[in-house]
Amino acid sequence: VTFSVSIITFCIGSVTSGAILKKRPPSNIILLSAILFLIGFYSASRITSIWGLYISYGVLCGFGVGLSYNAILSTVPKWYSGSSGFVTGTLLMGMGLGGLILGAIVKRLMDTLTWILTFKLLSVVFFAVFLLLSFQIKNPEEKSEAITKQYDTKQYTLPEMLRTKDFWMIFTWSTIASSIGLGIVSSVSYMAIEAGVTEIMLPLVAGMASIGNGVGRLAFGTMADRINGKKAMNISNIVFIVGFLLSIFANKLGIIIFLALGFILGGMGYGSAPTLAAAIAKIRFGEKYYPQNLSVMVIVLIPASLIGPVISSNAYERFGSYMTAYYIMMGMALLAFLPVVLYREKQT
Repeated sequence: VTFSVSIITFCIGSVTSGAILKKRPPSNIILLSAILFLIGFYSASRITSIWGLYISYGVLCGFGVGLSYNAILSTVPKWYSGSSGFVTGTLLMGMGLGGLILGAIVKRLMDTLTWILTFKLLSVVFFAVFLLLSFQIKNPEEKSEAITKQYDTKQYTLPEMLRTKDFWMIFTWSTIASSIGLGIVSSVSYMAIEAGVTEIMLPLVAGMASIGNGVGRLAFGTMADRINGKKAMNISNIVFIVGFLLSIFANKLGIIIFLALGFILGGMGYGSAPTLAAAIAKIRFGEKYYPQNLSVMVIVLIPASLIGPVISSNAYERFGSYMTAYYIMMGMALLAFLPVVLYREKQT
């Protein structure tokens, strides 16, 4: 429940950030995030009920992440004209790997200190980091040649974008891809155990999905700059399918290297969804209203966080194996080709 609450408030925070960016600089939003992290993590260290966890960590911290996510992702790429996809992918790779690295650090801190002291420490550290960031993240000069050139094509407002079929095709594809990815990462350890991975090898094999997630964000961000969005989305679908085929063979034959490769490809497919949705939204609908348009793209995480994990867990509970989940998610990857076919690359 805490995870679901944080995902929902993350999306609300991103939408709110897009609205604020119309009138205020990104530094103000990042400073607000710093304050929310300070209050949220410190409050989490003093909880006495599960509702306290939902509000402190789920609402305050989740909302703060959503605010800063949109502010940073819609501002930093402006400084790198011509390679915004690569920059977006790099930023999202940092977000993906950040969870993996922070999880290991926090576990060590909780073993050494208490969870209460760990959360208090996190409140101070995150506040300090984001306070410093608030002085660094800013828009380039609005009259720069790079920004002016990007306004030569039609710039879609949020309502205009929502009325296009192309937006809904990107949104549908990203929802399917994110659902598949969350279906994998939510059960990756159990999938590895079912395939015969030993306890010693489990962290390494299961961690392949997180590594693939980070690498996928950078790789598909680079693709967004060099090839069109339709090709990049189709490649992502193929990556998912190959990953599931390898995982299925690993389950049947007990070849762990196949499973590790399957998890890497599954993670890469998962990482492609937020990266390509963000990059293609800018290419297709323009730079001017990008913060507001990006905020809506993030909402795919709400249905995806419900669909993917439910498929994995229910398939295992009903059939006693993740094989059915692999087949269902591979079918979803095949279905994801349909919105890509219907998506138009060029503006008209």
